Amino acid sequence: MIESFGALVGWEHHDAGDRIMLRLESVQSSEAAKQHDPDLFRVLMTKQQAAILGQYLVRISGQTPMVPKKRGWFRRRFG
Repeated sequence: MIESFGALVGWEHHDAGDRIMLRLESVQSSEAAKQHDPDLFRVLMTKQQAAILGQYLVRISGQTPMVPKKRGWFRRRFG
């Protein structure tokens, strides 16, 4: 197996029904970033895998998970 290391410089996702296509862009050095396009990696995962990955990244980053606010009386009543 060949391992590749780089800095994440961008990403985007595409909804694919019950799956998500995650497109990651990385560069191996700041010099490489100046000279050519970033390396692209595409990962297809289930939405459950994406949720688990997201929760893991939030936890190891030391951030607190976002908790949806409860809707106030006015919003509950009038949408």
